[in-house]
Amino acid sequence: MASYPSAMDGTRRGAPVREIAHEVPEGLEKGLRNYWYPVLQSEELPHDRPVGVRCLSEDLVAWRDGAGRPCVATDRCPHRAAALSRGRVLEGNLQCIFHGLRFAGDGRCVLIPWEPEDSPLLSEVAVRAYPAEERGGYVWAYIGDPSAFPPPPLRDETPEELWDEEHFVWFRLPTEIWDANWLTAIDGSDAIHAVTLHAEAQAVADEAWKGGDAARPAVPLENRRIKILETPHGARAISVDRDGKHISHGHATGEVKGARFALPCVTTNPITPAKGALPYTSRLWQFPVDETRTRIVRYVCWKLSAPEDRGRAEQVFNDLAWPRLKKISAEDAMICAAQGDLVAARSAEFLFDVDMDVVRIRRQLRDAFLAQLGGPRVATAEGALVHPL
Repeated sequence: MASYPSAMDGTRRGAPVREIAHEVPEGLEKGLRNYWYPVLQSEELPHDRPVGVRCLSEDLVAWRDGAGRPCVATDRCPHRAAALSRGRVLEGNLQCIFHGLRFAGDGRCVLIPWEPEDSPLLSEVAVRAYPAEERGGYVWAYIGDPSAFPPPPLRDETPEELWDEEHFVWFRLPTEIWDANWLTAIDGSDAIHAVTLHAEAQAVADEAWKGGDAARPAVPLENRRIKILETPHGARAISVDRDGKHISHGHATGEVKGARFALPCVTTNPITPAKGALPYTSRLWQFPVDETRTRIVRYVCWKLSAPEDRGRAEQVFNDLAWPRLKKISAEDAMICAAQGDLVAARSAEFLFDVDMDVVRIRRQLRDAFLAQLGGPRVATAEGALVHPL
């Protein structure tokens, strides 16, 4: 395997960074730190107790302070290493259930039960806390080292629709955990696979949608082929028959803006699910629980041009998007797990020209990881998360 030798290209205390798989410097398999992540959905974090969540191979604890704001910290009491997620929330502070130390949302120890309330020992013990905010129905945490890489405003690195409820509507899907490394999961979000892997879950009849589920096409799978088109989102596959005639497959796109992939792990797909149905955008975050599991956070959204679009969007979500995405997500999870571990998956592949977009994203992630070892953090590209439709 290769290594990355120079300091600016990524060394750790002068030692080269080993490549554990193609385009994967050691450590990237555990995640890309120093970015905002949607670690929980808002309703998953109650006001009266802490919640444990594992992200980027780290155990975290989340709770709400006295004003209801989310707090996120490492899930270990600095006293005797007990899991703080087993503790209590008292007056907005997190109490360790083992010996009763209490911590504020910024990580400061505010109470040692056997010490006076002004004890100097309070300043000598703390839990590592991460910046946290709530937006769009999610609890976001900036997981990393805020002192070395100051977090940008959450608004700068989250989709525009989450900040404009007047002109957008979105529907959140349940969070999933896949049995695959996060880099394999991101590879699986390429723009080529859908017409084959999701041939039955996503395909629709070439006719105007009148509500309800969309009928499946008459062309059988053995007679379908793929045509590669260049779009503003890069290469994309469409389904055709043996004669090259286009077959509707529920994934049509027109002119779009923004990026199909944005750091740290966001894939955007603008979708017209059937003829006449209000187009929507799928936003997908895929980031590691640990080296072998991936957290899947997804919602679909609409930009509203008229008041009645809210009702139309809700119908498309209930009739088309939600039933379809349940099947699609199960198929994606299956194929990711079927590739085996990350090293095995990268070692056994033979890439074609149509895979260049996958290679570009791999290198984007690799370079962002290496940049933090020898220099600045790579920001999410400005404009990458604008709504594409």
